[in-house]
Amino acid sequence: MRRIILLISLIVMLGALVALDRTAADWGHYIVSGDAGALLYAAAFDGDADTGFNADWQQYPGLLSAGVRASALHIEIDQLDAGVFSTSAPFYADFDLRVRARAVSGPLDNAYGVIFRAHDRDNETFADDSYYEFLISSDGYYRVAQVVAGDLRVISDWIESDVINLGLDAPNDLRVLAQGNTFTFYINDQRVPLCIPDDPDALSTFFNGECIGGTLHTTLTDDAIPVGRVGAAARSFLDESASAV
Repeated sequence: MRRIILLISLIVMLGALVALDRTAADWGHYIVSGDAGALLYAAAFDGDADTGFNADWQQYPGLLSAGVRASALHIEIDQLDAGVFSTSAPFYADFDLRVRARAVSGPLDNAYGVIFRAHDRDNETFADDSYYEFLISSDGYYRVAQVVAGDLRVISDWIESDVINLGLDAPNDLRVLAQGNTFTFYINDQRVPLCIPDDPDALSTFFNGECIGGTLHTTLTDDAIPVGRVGAAARSFLDESASAV
């Protein structure tokens, strides 16, 4: 079994004006608005699980669990080939999301990071969830994927990068800048490229330093999910189990 533990603190800054009346009927939520560059939301996870902003976050026990304790959001996985995430309550459209995270337990070929534009249709079923995810691993790789109504599509497959701090207990700063349907990704203040297939129906393949059948892009353009929550996520694989703090 593979166990991944992540220690996460999160700051959200709005990068552009977002009006409350942009809320669409089929999403059913108000979108947080504010002046460009204003700090709208910050979570340091101090205090108890239900203290202040901590109560905004999804927390639950089990083999796949998330909870606030010891001044951190802890995400744990005790199941093969599984994923778990925790999102905060507010909805955002345009944003500047910044997270510091670290894996403190488990194998180095883990997967942890952030999800954004997350929407669960306000039910208990994971099959219709939609979100984007930006994940890194403790052995130095990163990936961007999209889930729409429960269907996973890897937008840019695992790319090795020397900007990632390697090993367990090594902090990494992740940033996602969302402006409309354009997204830019950063690791430790360095913008990282994506390997996007030239054929939209093809698989993203990055091998031996080359984007096979695709092109390296500095931004992603995608309009599948217009608004949603932000949060932290981790995944385990078939060969081991994981836990994260």
